[in-house]
Order: sequence, then structure tokens, then C-alpha cells
Amino acid sequence: MKVSAWILSITDTVFASVGEFELIHILPDIPSLYKVPKAPPYCQQVFIWQNKIIPVMNLAVKLGLEQESATTHRFICIFAYRAQKTGLLEYGALSLNATPTRTEVSDEQVCKLPTDLSPWKHYFRSCFQEANTQASIPILKLECLFAYQDGV
Repeated sequence: MKVSAWILSITDTVFASVGEFELIHILPDIPSLYKVPKAPPYCQQVFIWQNKIIPVMNLAVKLGLEQESATTHRFICIFAYRAQKTGLLEYGALSLNATPTRTEVSDEQVCKLPTDLSPWKHYFRSCFQEANTQASIPILKLECLFAYQDGV
């Protein structure tokens, strides 16, 4: 059985994915962003969307894949996930290199996580090999990625 997923361009060479219904909105324009004092370099800004404050994370900076400023945004997408502790629906945004692309994934495509991402394995559910490019695409665990962690 195949399921739909979104492939996200984290850098020019690193990709990740989310489930079909986790990506809820691709913003056509960069919204008005507000800086958060003393926030970590990978998540220094927020914006208002449907009366909610949405944090914007640069996953490339968080994973140490780019040294670029976390305030440089190319595309911003909003994601929905269930919080680990409360089970409540939460929202977060990622700054991406390109608009997400849709793909179909099956269990036969499962593969190992690329070694350069293994230090961050707690942020990924699994990994699959993309059919066209043969690239290894990790599946993000949004509830861990956006969770508050002391000292992280």
C-alpha cells in the first residue's frame, strides 16, 4: 500500500519528509516576522497565523547543516502535529529551500538514516529511499522537533 507524503528541501542536498496531512499550509509570501529575544539561532522568529503565534524554524541551522542566518527564509510552510505531553494539536513552521513536492511511499522503500543525520535520529520516525532519485529521505517527527527542551 502506498501513502502520500511531502518531500521538504532542507538544503540543496538534504531533504526530509512529513505525512500528507501534517503539511497544512504553504505561505505564498513571507509573513511579517517578529524576533524573539534570547531564542536559539535556529528559531528566532515567529509570526501570527489565524490568531496563533507560530514559531519559524530553520531546520538546516538546527541540524548544523548550514551556518547561514536563521532569519533567511525562502519558503515558509506551516505544519500541524500532536504535542507529546498534552496530545493537543500544535502548529510550527519550517523555512525551506523550495516548495515541497508530493510523493507516494510504500513499506518497500524503507532504508537506513544517512550517517550525517544520525546524531539527530530522535527527530526522525524512519527513512525511505525516494523512487526517482534514490535519495534517502528521513521522515520528520514534528512533535519532537518542535518540542521545548531545556538547553537545546
